Amino acid sequence: MSRPYVFFKEKRLWKKVNYDGAFWFQCTDLVKQYIDECLGWWKVSALWNANQIPNNLEKKWFGKVEPSKSIIQWDIIVRTKWKYWHIAIVDRVLGNKVHVLEQNWSWKDSWSGEWQNAIRIQPYDISRFQIVLRNDDIVSNWNKERKYIEEKIWEYVDKLNITQDYLKSIKYPVL
Repeated sequence: MSRPYVFFKEKRLWKKVNYDGAFWFQCTDLVKQYIDECLGWWKVSALWNANQIPNNLEKKWFGKVEPSKSIIQWDIIVRTKWKYWHIAIVDRVLGNKVHVLEQNWSWKDSWSGEWQNAIRIQPYDISRFQIVLRNDDIVSNWNKERKYIEEKIWEYVDKLNITQDYLKSIKYPVL
């Protein structure tokens, strides 16, 4: 089964992406690579700062979701504080924390793509993000992943039941 985001994350974690070849390794590069690779779209260009992406993507392919309502894995999430904003991909949501796959978060040597600016997963309070972008392809991939996980769980349940039955059937000699 195809697991676009899972393979995308595994391939890139602790590395760096300069998708458009401009301005070194920016947070937008990771999101553009994600859109291209995981959603199977064409090359996303002409969007250099995170503050340019929401309106441009929303007009063509995405809808906005209220951040406090229902964030799901693989949504694109935006923090509108600061001059250029910050954009990332939702890896998972646990309680009031959103764990995001991001690049270039630190102010120190932010262009480098190294150390704290490399692609990483980082937890933040959901309240730190003001915009969530989602489209049908994200929902479709999420449903496929959920189905994959449910199938794997049942495989393990079956194996566990067989093991438990086997253990019950073993007769130990009395010593």
